[in-house]
Amino acid sequence: MLFYRIFLLLLLFLSNEKSMKKFLVIVLFLVPIIVSGCFSYEEIKIVKIKDVSYEELKNSKLKIAITATVNNPNYFNVKITNANMVLMLQDRVLGNVTQVEHVELIGQTEKDYTIHLSIELKDIMANAINLYRVFMNNPASLNLSGTVDVRSFLYSKTFQVDRLTFQ
Repeated sequence: MLFYRIFLLLLLFLSNEKSMKKFLVIVLFLVPIIVSGCFSYEEIKIVKIKDVSYEELKNSKLKIAITATVNNPNYFNVKITNANMVLMLQDRVLGNVTQVEHVELIGQTEKDYTIHLSIELKDIMANAINLYRVFMNNPASLNLSGTVDVRSFLYSKTFQVDRLTFQ
């Protein structure tokens, strides 16, 4: 309420049009900077990968859906807008991974989410046996490395994924 009163007093004080425009430009410039300085993300954690399912293989692009339990400790919803990673199978590069659609993580929850990914395979014939081993539940170590972009309100941040391993 105090902010509202101060704002009205400033509007009355800046009654001419030039002063008003300067004031609005300054306010519109400073408010996002002040708000973004107070805004920080807590680490979002993948608690458990429950399922990896095959959706489609077309023109060396493999589409998969990963169902994972994700913990978002933040007080606000966070949208994963982009993921650019490299998929490796036991230290052999299989291909580049990109996110197909945005995923919104609800604040202060630990919940299951389905994440749709597209993998641009490097060499299908050379990696066919390795992929077969992964999808037939034989022991194999898959690793993801790269970046994930998240966004909330006007604030966005890029996180580095060093090595996410699952079997």
